[in-house]
Amino acid sequence: MPNNKVEQTRQDTTARYKIFDMQSDEFLRRITRVAARAFGLPIALVTFADSKRVWTYENHGIDLQWTAHEDAFSDYTIQTETVLIVSDALRDKRFSDSPLVIGPPYIRFYAGAPIITGDGYPVGTLSVLTPEPYEGFSSEKEDLLRELAQAVLTELELQQAKKTQLKISTDLAFWNRFSKAVALAPDFDKAIYQTLSCCAERTKAVICFLASYNADYETIEYIKIYLTPTAEQYGLDISKRSGNHPKEDVSFGKPLSKGEISDTSDYIETEKLEQFPLLQEMVQAGIRRQFVYPFDLGKRRFGLGLAFDFDSSDLRQKSQILAQDFITRVVPLLMGRLREYALDRANQTLRMINASKETFARATTPDALFEAACQLAVDVGGYDSSWIGIAQNDRDKSVQIAASAGRHFPALSKIRFTWRGDQDGRGPTCTAIREKKIVLLRDISKEYGPLSWREEALASGFRTSICLPFGSYEDRAIGAITLYSKNHVSFEQDEQNLLIELTDILAKALQNITNRRDYDAALVACSMSEQRIQQVLLASGTVLYTLKFVKGCAFPDEVSRNVLNLVGYAPEDMQGPEWWREHVHPEDLPQAELGIAHVQEAGHYIHRYRIRHRNGCFRWIRDELTLQRDANGNASGVIGVWIDITEHHEAQEEIYRLAHIDPLTSLPNRRLLNERLGEVLTEARRSGSHGALLFIDLDRFKNINDLLGHNAGDTALAEVAGRLRQIIRATDTIARIGGDEFVVLLAKAGSTSGDASAHATKIGEKLIDSIAGRPILLGGQEYYVGASIGFTLFPKPADTIETLVREADTAMYQAKSGTDNVVMFNPTMHQSLVIRHAIEDDIRNALKDKRFEIWLQNQMDNTGTAVSAEALVRLRKRDGGITAPSEFISIAEASGLIVPLGRWILQEACSILRQIGSNRPDYGISVNVSPQQFYAPNFASDVLTTLDHFGVTPGNLTLEITENLLVQEITETSKIMGRLADRGVRFSVDDFGTGYSNLHYLSQLPIKELKIDRGFISQIPEDTSSIAIVETIFAMARRLDLDVVAEGVEKNVQFSFLKNFGQMRMQGFYFAKPMETKTWLEYHLETHSTSAFGEIDY
Repeated sequence: MPNNKVEQTRQDTTARYKIFDMQSDEFLRRITRVAARAFGLPIALVTFADSKRVWTYENHGIDLQWTAHEDAFSDYTIQTETVLIVSDALRDKRFSDSPLVIGPPYIRFYAGAPIITGDGYPVGTLSVLTPEPYEGFSSEKEDLLRELAQAVLTELELQQAKKTQLKISTDLAFWNRFSKAVALAPDFDKAIYQTLSCCAERTKAVICFLASYNADYETIEYIKIYLTPTAEQYGLDISKRSGNHPKEDVSFGKPLSKGEISDTSDYIETEKLEQFPLLQEMVQAGIRRQFVYPFDLGKRRFGLGLAFDFDSSDLRQKSQILAQDFITRVVPLLMGRLREYALDRANQTLRMINASKETFARATTPDALFEAACQLAVDVGGYDSSWIGIAQNDRDKSVQIAASAGRHFPALSKIRFTWRGDQDGRGPTCTAIREKKIVLLRDISKEYGPLSWREEALASGFRTSICLPFGSYEDRAIGAITLYSKNHVSFEQDEQNLLIELTDILAKALQNITNRRDYDAALVACSMSEQRIQQVLLASGTVLYTLKFVKGCAFPDEVSRNVLNLVGYAPEDMQGPEWWREHVHPEDLPQAELGIAHVQEAGHYIHRYRIRHRNGCFRWIRDELTLQRDANGNASGVIGVWIDITEHHEAQEEIYRLAHIDPLTSLPNRRLLNERLGEVLTEARRSGSHGALLFIDLDRFKNINDLLGHNAGDTALAEVAGRLRQIIRATDTIARIGGDEFVVLLAKAGSTSGDASAHATKIGEKLIDSIAGRPILLGGQEYYVGASIGFTLFPKPADTIETLVREADTAMYQAKSGTDNVVMFNPTMHQSLVIRHAIEDDIRNALKDKRFEIWLQNQMDNTGTAVSAEALVRLRKRDGGITAPSEFISIAEASGLIVPLGRWILQEACSILRQIGSNRPDYGISVNVSPQQFYAPNFASDVLTTLDHFGVTPGNLTLEITENLLVQEITETSKIMGRLADRGVRFSVDDFGTGYSNLHYLSQLPIKELKIDRGFISQIPEDTSSIAIVETIFAMARRLDLDVVAEGVEKNVQFSFLKNFGQMRMQGFYFAKPMETKTWLEYHLETHSTSAFGEIDY
């Protein structure tokens, strides 16, 4: 019997091809005919098996629909996965009693080949048969039968690919049509309607609706409902679903509030249905099942509802897949339309603000100003209604309606408004005046308790309103403007900000009307005589000019003569506004042109910009403007002052650059990073958004500095900075904070911590790819550097600039020591870092205190005789205990202490060789070399000097390096290895088969030995894959004339298996445990074993 799990996988594979859904296929019919003719046999079949039977898909020369598994030749072929040849079925015990043999069609000969998929699962057979016995079905015919069976599979895969392509094309056409419909909808409301229409089409729902959940009031609102033509015949009363409903009264209310999917299968045809009248009405009309799928759009929770007039066991699964796919695609589109609507509203409000400046300037009385403001809000701002209330200082602290515009409802004029804090003063307008804050009603029908004007407002179609105070006294605002809208998404934050700006303009305009005459008198009192002005100007270099207004435009009237010293032009050369526009720097012109508007609004304005000198250079000037009015209070002109601030500006820029910019990379330095991080952290706490701080440390950069010098290192850093700069957004910050360390600040990484983490990880991966994906060209050679990145998210309650940088730095160290290149900080890392630093200090002290020891373990030849040894590095604790290498080697590598430790190991190895050299002159020892030690300056010289110092023959020393080291800096690697090999030093590839195994470097580099990784040895002889790997490595080593060492031999069966290979050395606990150096030397100086090579490992 086949393995149940394997059989299930095979059946799943068969189902994937949808074989039993296919119609008869002409190509497969031709295959059966060709097979019959090719083999000269009358019958040919293509069969496939499911869990119950073996089905005939195409046949030639026989009419056979299906066969039971126990009676089918094909079933045996499928299970054995090989070509099956039955020369005479009557003489074959497996099939002699099969109904196909003893009855029609009386099959005697059968030849079948399995149809095997690309992932190795047989799904059917191609077979040829005859009622006559048949001998001599040759191997060539078997091969042809296999090829024809493969042709059947190729046809199946082609049909599957065509179906997949058709589905992709159909889906793409639908989504393109949907995206176009939403994009071209005239407004956000129509965009939602188009969305629901397409959703109904996609999911086959008869009703599709969009609902929202208000968390503040725990209510459900039906935003939009789409009925298909079928559903329109049900006669549902859509009006019952308008407005807000308590979440308990709606079947999907509670699940939606929790962000859960709602399924009416729990309610339909039960007594619970009576609790939800709206659902009960739908069921009575013909609805059999309804789902509501939650999703968030902006800061609001929505539900996509699907109602079906049928039900099935897999309806939930299918509709959920379609709905989630739809939500995934529709959210960005609706967000786009929502942003468009918000932008349109903001632009409309902005136009209202721009129009207000001129409109308010024309008003000569407060009443005229208020009437103009209300009318402007309706005509230009697009609001449905507006009114202004002014706080009075009478005994009742009343609020008087000063002006109104748009659709008016009589109830307002009957209300007694007061800005006192009692019951009568708790309405939105009075609250805004008393508390000097904005009051926003997202839902007029629910908020602010009982309001006498609420019914009239709702009857007028108003859904939202906003009250904005303007002006300020110590205990209240001067008044408030109230605006109403029929749109439920009005008054978003950007729109509110612009409305605040409008109220500021309104307050300033009111102040200007009140104080205009006093202000003009003060300007006249401060004027100087023309002669005195000229004397001051000549002495100070300040240029004075006047402008006059002609038909709304400002024209130069007079300019002091010393302007020639400032810009190289005489006053008579500076005629008309065109001269000024042509000489202001193009980058500064858009802002500079606003100066006239600002001075008309405020009466006084100062701005700075660049202006072109006659010699072509630009000069920075400070331009101060003061508005002049005539006797009637109308603006008549401007008095302005130009001061040359070029030297001051350039000095400030240079001071800023020196203080905030890294001179090597032109990136922000630590100081500027801290400033921006502080600003971003404050904004994140205010807005609730999430940011991320990424700490980047370059890998292998020290090799460049050590090998090529600091100039090359600086070039590499500048190149890396340029690559990083291309990845991040303009709104984000990348800084170099020292050495090879960079920091990236993502101001807005996501609305949730999960989104921010995913975004930061994605950016981190892109940054690493930009660094490590391409080599850096230095001195005509290519060098690769990598990077480790740690990041932390903010804001958190205790976050400071220092803690965020420290957290990202800690996560970076975790990335450097682990397998992930991008790691997010978590609090447990701090404790890990403390432990890591303690171990690092212990390593450093152990080097000083000579607490490192070498223990050696015997190696054996294929006869079981000890012929060499491996030595292992141990760290002796202060309490006498032993620290295993797994606890300190990775930390030594990360801290750079591996270099002095490796140098000590090399010296100890040579010392041991010298001690046993007189008795065993051919005895050898291997020393593992880390990449950092290998690429350290003077590594080759250190090795040769050590050998000479101890008088050791270079051929007795083997240096072990990993496969991964060989593919780094291949040119430099070859140079170092060549220098040492020329003196006779041997090289071995450690843990062979686990890294970048490459025959090229085995044949081109001076390698003498391969060490088979213990992971392969531990699984032999039970695991056939490990046996194949070991046999392949040994055969390859023999062809390349390389020695072989097998590590990790711990069982007799492993030794028995390996000794059959001949000349192979073995080591492991099966033979001997490690011994301290003293004990090992006593043993080997007393017993003379044959020449071999041992190893020092760590």
